[in-house]
Amino acid sequence: MENRFAIEFAHWSLRVGRADPRTGVRPEFYGLIVTAVDDLSQSIGNLILTPLGSVPTQPLKGCDLYPFIDRNPAEAIPNLTQAIWDALEIWEKRIVVQDVDVSEIAYGHFQTRVFWRPSESVLDDLRITEVHFASANDNSDHVRVA
Repeated sequence: MENRFAIEFAHWSLRVGRADPRTGVRPEFYGLIVTAVDDLSQSIGNLILTPLGSVPTQPLKGCDLYPFIDRNPAEAIPNLTQAIWDALEIWEKRIVVQDVDVSEIAYGHFQTRVFWRPSESVLDDLRITEVHFASANDNSDHVRVA
């Protein structure tokens, strides 16, 4: 497991692994982290898949999708879109939502594509460039972008 005090990013979290619904196989990456834009992407997925009331300290955190899953797509899709949009706007302040596209893939099964970009304050945090330089005789010059 990575030492959390050694992580150099402002935006990071432990990598979440879910079993593949078709195979039941779980990924093996205990202790790995996701950073920067990958952290934001993981957070979006986690928020959408978190049912309301399932976070004991924040019962309103999550997305209320279950009332719409078994509905007619003409009714379900606009409601799912709104629920996802609202949850992201309320709970994920590090992004700006551009569009939420929900589609039915089978009866009672939906998928969504969330079009987003990092908020300006996050972009400011993510743009860090370190330049190390030394004398002309030392070949240890390098540029590191974090």
